[in-house]
Amino acid sequence: MALYKYTGAARGEKPREILIEADSEKEAREKLRVRGIIPIKLLGEGTAEKARFSLKRSKVNTFEFTRELAPLLDSYIPLERALSIIAESAHEKEQRDFVNSMRQALHEGKKFSEIVRSHGALFPPYYANLIESGEETGCLPEVVRELHKFMGESKELKDFIISSSVYPSAIMAITLLVTVLLFTVFVPRFANIFTDMGREQPPSMQFLLGVSEFAKYAWWMLPLGCIGFWYALKKIIGEEELKFKIAGQVIRLPLFGRIIIDLEMCKYVRTLSILIGNHVEIIRTVRISGRIISNPVIAKAFSSIDRKLKGGDKLSAALAGNPYVPSGMTPMLRVGEESGNVGPMLEKIASNLESDTKLKIKRLLSLFEPAVIVFLAVVVLIVVVSIFVAMMEINSISQGGPSL
Repeated sequence: MALYKYTGAARGEKPREILIEADSEKEAREKLRVRGIIPIKLLGEGTAEKARFSLKRSKVNTFEFTRELAPLLDSYIPLERALSIIAESAHEKEQRDFVNSMRQALHEGKKFSEIVRSHGALFPPYYANLIESGEETGCLPEVVRELHKFMGESKELKDFIISSSVYPSAIMAITLLVTVLLFTVFVPRFANIFTDMGREQPPSMQFLLGVSEFAKYAWWMLPLGCIGFWYALKKIIGEEELKFKIAGQVIRLPLFGRIIIDLEMCKYVRTLSILIGNHVEIIRTVRISGRIISNPVIAKAFSSIDRKLKGGDKLSAALAGNPYVPSGMTPMLRVGEESGNVGPMLEKIASNLESDTKLKIKRLLSLFEPAVIVFLAVVVLIVVVSIFVAMMEINSISQGGPSL
């Protein structure tokens, strides 16, 4: 999806610069006309700003900003005044400047959704679309409230994953440390025994020493080879096609792949519930929700939903048969359509799916811990058996007997 910058004017107003997100220039002009704005001149076209790598962490907190904005708008405080209150209460200078820049843009006549888009990667990808839907339907306070709830649940899920990964990550780090010490310190010292005796090293020690030498001097070849292989594939296949193939392989992984699918579905269903709950037109709802999905393979499976709806299908029928939709979602959604409670039903589905996903993540991490321990045990066993065979060789030499 591209960003189009126009000079346009509503009837009776002065021309101003407008930033709008659309799949094509035709769609961008149609969106402007729906808002009652006459496009005068196309100033430029680009893509949404991507996050840039930086060692300096931004102090702008969009979740905190949304948390403070939601109750102010619910209290019927005008948006410009609400931003002023948030700026006054901001502790960090960067956060205060960020909010003041949004106030300045409002004074210049820009819409709130345009301002959000202009800040690119500071906001989640769904944020501007939902704000725009709230502006067009007159439900901005309700949409901001739902956004705060959505962002809070996403943050809670992310914090859950991070906190649950601390212990397995510590075990993995210790395992790697022990493995490195075994092959870089212990094995070479033991091998010196054979050198001091002037004897040929047995095959088991030759194997361990080979691994040790690689770990000490040639370890850099592994990451370098992976990077070279990656760039070669990008050159041969193409970057987009390569990402598509990798995304397809990721979702086919046992356990982990299902969790990736469920996380994408959590975002998709939650966005559907917010938009439908705020009376956004259904075709636009499924288009916006489809853009939330980051995995290209899954996103492609939802690209035809709007065409099915245009053909007369209900949402439950359009989603039926999609391999990534949770099995219980379609019947529940059908019940919601029959009772006229599609929005609340989607919210329940999203909550249930998020709970199930948390449980799956917890189970996966609980399996990861013994898997790491087993890996460490296998490594230690290989080293111990190799050393035992070598010791038998030394014992045989010292007794003057035949070598094992």
